[in-house]
Amino acid sequence: MRFSFDTNEIFPALGRALMGHGAFPGTGPYRKLAFLESLIEITRPFLVVMGIPAVGMGAVLAAGVMPSPPVLLLGVIAVMFGVSATHAFNDWVDRRRDLAVWENRPIPAGRMPASFAPLYAVAMAAGSLVITAAFFGMSAFFVLLIAELLAAFYCLVTRDAIGYLSLPPIIALFPVGGWAAISPETLFSSWVPWFLAGIVLTWQSAHIMVYMPAHPISLVKGKPRCEKKAFLFYPTPKQAAVLGAVFSALLLSEVVFLGVTASLGVIYWVLAVPITVLTLASSLRLLASSSDKDRAIVAFNAASMSLAFICGGVCLDVMVRSYVGTLFNWTVQAARDTGTWIESQAPSLNTCAYWAVLVIAALVTLASVGKVLKELSQKGPGGDAAAAVGDTTGD
Repeated sequence: MRFSFDTNEIFPALGRALMGHGAFPGTGPYRKLAFLESLIEITRPFLVVMGIPAVGMGAVLAAGVMPSPPVLLLGVIAVMFGVSATHAFNDWVDRRRDLAVWENRPIPAGRMPASFAPLYAVAMAAGSLVITAAFFGMSAFFVLLIAELLAAFYCLVTRDAIGYLSLPPIIALFPVGGWAAISPETLFSSWVPWFLAGIVLTWQSAHIMVYMPAHPISLVKGKPRCEKKAFLFYPTPKQAAVLGAVFSALLLSEVVFLGVTASLGVIYWVLAVPITVLTLASSLRLLASSSDKDRAIVAFNAASMSLAFICGGVCLDVMVRSYVGTLFNWTVQAARDTGTWIESQAPSLNTCAYWAVLVIAALVTLASVGKVLKELSQKGPGGDAAAAVGDTTGD
C-alpha cells in the first residue's frame, strides 16, 4: 500500500483508522502488512476502548472494589472481543454501501476479503462468549449473547427499518453484563445495574440525536428532513435537536442521582458532572440553531466524551479508594516489620495519594471542557471536528 507521510495527512488518517473510517488512502496491490493492519482497523479501536469503562462501571459497583488484575484483564479481553466482533460484522453488512461512503475501509479498499470479515467477527464473538462463560458465569454469558445477537440484528434489520434509536437498548446492556459478571445473584434484586443501563441508554440516545443535524439534510415536500430514521420516523433537524436536549438533560439528572445514591467520591463528581453539564449546554446551543452543522458536531463531540468521563469516573473513584487503601495497608504492615516512620504517616499518605489522583482528574476534565469550549467559540469546517471523535451510530 502506498502511504503519504505528509504530516497534515498522518494524524487525520490515524483518527480515521481508529474509528474504522478508512486509514491512509491508497491503491492496491497492498502489502501483506496491510491485511494485518485491517484486522485492527475494522474493529474500531477507539469505540472498543469506550466500551470497556461502560462494562467496568457495572462490575466495580457490583463488587464495591476494583476487581483483581487477572479478573480485570480477562474482562477487558472479553469486552474488546465482543465489541470488535460487532464492528467487523457491521462493516461486512455495509460492504457495498461503503464503496460510495467509506471507500477506504478495509473491505471496500480490498485490504480484507469480504468473505473473511464475517468469519473474523464470529471468531471474536465466540472468543468473548467462551471467556465470559468460563470465568464470569452463565448470567454474564447470556447477557453478552443477547447483546451480540441484538447487535447483529441491528446491523441487518433494525437500523434501517426502525432507526438509530433502536441501538441504545443494546448498548445499555454493557453495564448490566458487567454487574452480572461479578454479582449475578443480585442482578434482578438490585436496581443499580438497571439504572446504569438507563444512563447508558440515555447517553447513546442523546449522542445519536445531536449528531443527526450534522448529516445531510434533504427537503421533502418543502420541509427539511434528516437523512436517517430516529425511531420509525425521519426527524427534522429541529426535532432531532429537541430530543438531543431532552436526553442530555435527563442524562445530567441521572449522573447526579447516581453520585448521591452510590456514595461516589470527589473524583467521580469532578470527572462526570462538568462534561455532562457541557453536553447539555452544547445541545441547548444546537437547539437555538438546529440547522447549524458546526453546532451539531460540537454537541456530538461533547456527548462522545461524556460517556468515557461518567463511566471512567465511577471506575477510577472506586479503584483509587480500594487500591490505594490496600496499598497502604501493605505499607503499614511493612512498616510494623521494619519499624520505619511510614506506619504513622500512612493515613496522611493515603489522603495525599487520593488528592493527587483527584488533581489529575480535574486537570483532564478542564482540558476536555476547554477543548469543547474552544469549539463553541469558533466556527470552522465540520469535517475535521467530526473526525476527531467519530460516529458510533453504526455507520
